[in-house]
Amino acid sequence: MATRLRCSTCNRALAGCWCPCVCPVGNPLPVLILQHPDEAQQVKNTAGLLHRCLHQSQLVMSETMPEPVDTTGMVLLYPDTPAEGPWPTPAPWPSGGVQTLVVLDATWRKSRRMLHLNPWLAALPRLSLSATPPSRYAIRRAHDDDQRSTLEACALALAQLDEDPERYQPLWAAMEAFIKLQQQLMREGRARRSAGALSKG
Repeated sequence: MATRLRCSTCNRALAGCWCPCVCPVGNPLPVLILQHPDEAQQVKNTAGLLHRCLHQSQLVMSETMPEPVDTTGMVLLYPDTPAEGPWPTPAPWPSGGVQTLVVLDATWRKSRRMLHLNPWLAALPRLSLSATPPSRYAIRRAHDDDQRSTLEACALALAQLDEDPERYQPLWAAMEAFIKLQQQLMREGRARRSAGALSKG
């Protein structure tokens, strides 16, 4: 079987390369994306696209991460969780303002495990999104109505923190292009399977 050619940048097969979806955004607030290793294998995952779009971002793929020397100004984008959860109580909002937005790229269950394995993460002040618009992420099933893809959640959070939604419109354009690409790939996959079934019939 011939090896499929892959993009050297996004590491996807050329037919599924999402590099043309990238829309650069000059975000004043740095973003640290902590990605669970399992998510890196998901073709519909948006964290890589988010990382490529944002001028100030770092993507770390690991279930655990050593505590930074200085967490001053770090805020974790995460829903409010019960105080009796198996982790430290989140710290109050930083008095000097947010300096870094920390985003977890994982399923709900695995994100909770990441908090359990990284107490310093659980202790960060929380930013919880509320009154958000309906999700545009039509290519991956959400378990709850308020769940968002990593790119969507980060775009909403950055717009809220910067009070400048227009700055982050390119992220939504990137999201739309990514969704159209994945939908096209799914249609082509169904067509190939249907043609294969007919040829065997």
